[in-house]
Amino acid sequence: MKTTLTLHMFGQTDVGLSREHNEDCIGWDDKGLVVLADGMGGHNAGEVASKLAVDAITEALNTSIFNQKKVDESVEPVTTAVSEANRVIFEHASTHIQCAGMGTTVVMGLFIGDTCTLAHVGDSRIYRLRDTKLEQLTSDHSLLQEMINEGHMTREEADDVVNKNLITRALGIAPEVEVDVQQQVLQDGDIYLLCSDGLTDLVTDEGISICINESITDIEHATNALVGLANSRGGSDNISVILVKVGAAK
Repeated sequence: MKTTLTLHMFGQTDVGLSREHNEDCIGWDDKGLVVLADGMGGHNAGEVASKLAVDAITEALNTSIFNQKKVDESVEPVTTAVSEANRVIFEHASTHIQCAGMGTTVVMGLFIGDTCTLAHVGDSRIYRLRDTKLEQLTSDHSLLQEMINEGHMTREEADDVVNKNLITRALGIAPEVEVDVQQQVLQDGDIYLLCSDGLTDLVTDEGISICINESITDIEHATNALVGLANSRGGSDNISVILVKVGAAK
């Protein structure tokens, strides 16, 4: 007999201690969609780009997935939704001079049945905590990650690099964008973490794992604890966190 899985979601976005405004945007709903975007651009354009990304992806998937119930065919609609967000941001930047050059990273998850479809562009990340072990599921689209991939630097050496935020891919920078999409089979007890680099630049994977495991039964507390931990270490950027806990229906 197939186990019915339930989802408990919670997210928080925080301006941090050094920035004047928050260019991150997050969204989630009880249908199983979570989206997080970390915007960039002058004159507050970053927060425009991130909100456009969350809104466009949510609207596209509410039309294509939830209404049509294409549970087994979610990769193409997810890719299309992120590509549509890229088009919306690029066109907005092209027609609003104050938004010229704006862009945003994005990570998102679509949880349907016993499967989640994950997508990302940029250096915001998705992790999974399974059986107390944390695993990074996405690979940053950044110059730093390229140097690691090419063997010029170890991951441990990369932790000491000051400028980690030179990304090689983002929404809104060009008319088209390459979207990385993957699917994962859900298990009872899994916790999925979506986060901006405001968390990962200041808190190691080990620190993230300890923080979540200490609040394994309360993801709202875990979310707040992760944001608080980043702020306690300087809060040098906006910090956004979404946690999704998978459980078996009782």
